[in-house]
Amino acid sequence: MPNHVPTPRLLLLPAALLLGTALSGCQVLNKEERAFQGTPEGLHAEANRNLAGGDFAGAIQKLEQLEARFPFSDPARQGQLDLLYAYYKNDEVESAIDQADQFIRENPTHPRVDYAYYIRGLAQFEGGANLLERTFRADLAKRPPQEARKSFQSFQVLVQSYPKSPYAADARQRMVFLRNRLADYELEVARYYMKRGAYVGALNRARGLIETYDGAPAVDDALKIAAEAYRRLGMDDLALVAKDVREQNQSPDLVSPMAASAGLTMSQATGTAVAPAQQQGGSRAAQRAGRWEARLGVATSMSTDVDFEGGTTASIDSGTGFGGGVAYHFSDRLQAGASLSWDSKDYDAQIAGQNPGESFDASGTLDTMSLMFDGAYNFLAGPLTPFVTAGIGWTWTDTNVVNAPPDILCWWNPWYGYICTGSPNTKTLDGLAYEFGVGLRYDFSNSLSVDGVYRMRWVDFQNATGTPSFDGIQLNVGWKF
Repeated sequence: MPNHVPTPRLLLLPAALLLGTALSGCQVLNKEERAFQGTPEGLHAEANRNLAGGDFAGAIQKLEQLEARFPFSDPARQGQLDLLYAYYKNDEVESAIDQADQFIRENPTHPRVDYAYYIRGLAQFEGGANLLERTFRADLAKRPPQEARKSFQSFQVLVQSYPKSPYAADARQRMVFLRNRLADYELEVARYYMKRGAYVGALNRARGLIETYDGAPAVDDALKIAAEAYRRLGMDDLALVAKDVREQNQSPDLVSPMAASAGLTMSQATGTAVAPAQQQGGSRAAQRAGRWEARLGVATSMSTDVDFEGGTTASIDSGTGFGGGVAYHFSDRLQAGASLSWDSKDYDAQIAGQNPGESFDASGTLDTMSLMFDGAYNFLAGPLTPFVTAGIGWTWTDTNVVNAPPDILCWWNPWYGYICTGSPNTKTLDGLAYEFGVGLRYDFSNSLSVDGVYRMRWVDFQNATGTPSFDGIQLNVGWKF
């Protein structure tokens, strides 16, 4: 078999391939090398320009290069905090938390370590709900609050270890929210146990909530659950204690300097921390349950037309009057009572005569008095609440139209002789009345309240065609006792 000697062209092909590979490798190396070119200060300055322009991804790339290339330089130490911020703003929550943990672990005495605790708490705070839950406002109280608990702990370390930090004030406010969030979850668990009949478990959850999250709005409901659980377990004396503590905890609050620093107040009666009305978004209890209330107000009735059988019609003008009543609050939402009202209004009427087609005009003043037994439902337990009201009763109306000779009464007075007085007999109407209204109520304090209501009242007058409606607006001042 003949021997074949490779030609020079065939020998050059592998060499060209090797040379191309080497050159491409050099190009990659040169590209990476160029990426690391510059001083630490230059890389840090470029990253800051990216941060200022909102290019957080670009800032992350440069800051990571800075830390990898110049790990012991002063710009790299500052760059760690900047990288922490860039991760947070770029929604890389896990990276932000890991970076914060690393910075705290490696720089426990750094003058800005408080910033690392703050950003870590913010990242954990934002991680409590995903985008869909925030968009559709899902009830997070029914979700296990792992991230909320971690965020609370991060803010707690910041507030306790660095009370003068510029981030401490915001951390305190977020701690109040997180405390309420954690307490709400414990309350949901306690309610679940109560529904399942696990009264011991419900009691333990309620007690843990009260002891751990003192000051949360959920404490009031937790005391209610504790009292009910004790009662179901046959411990009536402890149930009464829990009920008394709940009632005392609703007394007026005094602010203590220590609690105020954490955004809380102290109860005057028990010393138990409770959240003030401002921190609950105006949702403090109005303390209506179990109390009587007397009210007095002024009313304006609107104009209306009434038709009667036989062809008589009346056009009634608007008028003014007053009313008062008393009610008992079975709860913060439900009340029932009675009210008495009076108003006066002018009218013009065409009265049908005895002969066909005969009529004559009349005008005068209607005096109306109504006694109603009514109830109201407040939609909210707080001081400001819309409400609906309904009632049934009787209405008397005096038309002031004389329909009979006057009644004359005479008697002998030894000084003046015979004295006679007379009172005219006027046409009166009366009938069953029922009403419905909507209004708005505000409790200024545990005693004083005001409300305004738009009320529609229907009166079943005899001989009237249909049931005439008398609408009006009433403003009341109430006093609870």
